[in-house]
Amino acid sequence: MEFYSDQDLRQNAAQLRRVLLGVSLFSLPFLAGLVASLIQRAQWLTVLVTILWGGLLLFYGEMKVAPVLAYRKHLGDILSGLRRTAEGLVVSLSEQGTYKDGVFFDTLILNGDPQMDPEGERLFYVDRCKERPALVTGDFVRVTANGNYVTAWEK
Repeated sequence: MEFYSDQDLRQNAAQLRRVLLGVSLFSLPFLAGLVASLIQRAQWLTVLVTILWGGLLLFYGEMKVAPVLAYRKHLGDILSGLRRTAEGLVVSLSEQGTYKDGVFFDTLILNGDPQMDPEGERLFYVDRCKERPALVTGDFVRVTANGNYVTAWEK
């Protein structure tokens, strides 16, 4: 089952437009207040509006814009990078998310591919935004991955 396609990039671009529109809409009153304070030459109001606006931009940027941009970078890397296949038995598929490079993943550990790792176990990251594979411990699975990021899997 393939996880990623060009449709994901289009959805991410649409989400980025929505987020940036949100930034623009909540910035308009602050911009108007800043212009008014500059026209009136009220330094205290200019400082107050600038601090409030900057704080909200930082907060909104970290909470809304940064995750969308991180996922955009992840998609670009996944769709353009080299892929390789590994197969083995599932040792574990985490129930808890892992935060890596700005994106949430589940961790999948496979056993049985000594070419990749001398001990035979390999860690993979499965995107939490995609359908979670219905795997249990002991299942034999073949994964296609870009680095450690799973792009496709099959039982």
